[in-house]
Amino acid sequence: MATKEFQHSHADNSSRTELVNIAEAARVLSVSVSTLYGWVWQRKIAFVKVGRAVRFEMSDLQEFIQQRRVQPRRNL
Repeated sequence: MATKEFQHSHADNSSRTELVNIAEAARVLSVSVSTLYGWVWQRKIAFVKVGRAVRFEMSDLQEFIQQRRVQPRRNL
């Protein structure tokens, strides 16, 4: 029975988390890998540790971008 639940929960791709490596995340954010490692070390960006590897959730990267969005000034 647990096997069916496992298969069913993983069949739904909408609830699946996409993890990317540091090079892919740096490309998404348009920064260097060394800059991104610095942000990880400073805890400026959310990340996931998988063993010794650092990974990033795409949703966290998109949120990181949105939080830093600067709105244009309006002419009055």
